[in-house]
Amino acid sequence: MGAGGMLKSVPRWDGLRAPMFDDFEINNNQIVAKETGAQIPLTAGFFRDVWRIASFVGIVQGLRWTRLLRGHEPRARISFFPRKPRSYYVIWPVCQLADVKIVDDPAEADLHFYFEDREFRVAPARSPSNKPSFNVGCFDIRKSVVARTFEEVFGYGLSIDPSVHRGRAVEKSELNGRHDGRVVECPIAVPQRDRVYQRLIDNTFDGREFIDIRTPVVGGKIPFVYLKRRRPDLRFSNENHRVDLIDAGAVLSESERGKISEFARAMSLDFGGLDVLRDREDGRIYIVDVNKTDMGPPSALSGAEKLAAMRGLAAAFAALVDDRLAGRGA
Repeated sequence: MGAGGMLKSVPRWDGLRAPMFDDFEINNNQIVAKETGAQIPLTAGFFRDVWRIASFVGIVQGLRWTRLLRGHEPRARISFFPRKPRSYYVIWPVCQLADVKIVDDPAEADLHFYFEDREFRVAPARSPSNKPSFNVGCFDIRKSVVARTFEEVFGYGLSIDPSVHRGRAVEKSELNGRHDGRVVECPIAVPQRDRVYQRLIDNTFDGREFIDIRTPVVGGKIPFVYLKRRRPDLRFSNENHRVDLIDAGAVLSESERGKISEFARAMSLDFGGLDVLRDREDGRIYIVDVNKTDMGPPSALSGAEKLAAMRGLAAAFAALVDDRLAGRGA
């Protein structure tokens, strides 16, 4: 193959090109995602995280180029609809490491993936063809829907009626990415219509450090979990002072993992991330959030841990792709 032909086969570094910035705008010293309204403060930490993400993307792209230059054929070809993920979304490095080539033309794809960074549609998006697809039925991940599905699967609830509940509770937006939760005292005479009200969970191990069990789910399996640790003043934020990569079995029982898998099926979530909290008082877990367009890996991880996490997800996704192409699973 000549140099020109080889260069044509090298993928473009899509996530770091100028079009990435079309997804965001700056407002009052914050980066605002146009599609979701999620807000990220413009701090020194933000720019540090951007550099870490760019460095990691470069590592993943380098690994993929090495495979291409060796003439390595992809395991499968996948198209995303209605839009392709940028490189700062988890599914992008996962596809690269799983040897799943992202293509623009759905007709060239072996599989399809519904990818839209929004919480709600009135109906599922239409898949481009009858080829195997991922996340197509996951079109409503509002917090009230997550709480209702959680109660149906687990048999105990998270939601409360703020007009009759007595004591403290959490008030937060229905929508993802807001990180605007706050503790309120109930009963509340006039609850806000665009908010949800849930029981206040003491998700600490020691009463001081709040811990979210970020749980990736791929085809109903949990490759690992992230333990996201936060100080009390950052309890409802997205800022972690430490993130640990942990074997799922170390923090979730076999029964809990089975229920989480059942919950993911009920949400039609083939690939995504769940925010799971364990209540210090009753010892039970609560799923408080679903993300079908997960970003990451978490910037607080080291480069080696980021790569290990994405390789773990890639192995699980590769197995899921193989199963779907072989006609196994739905």
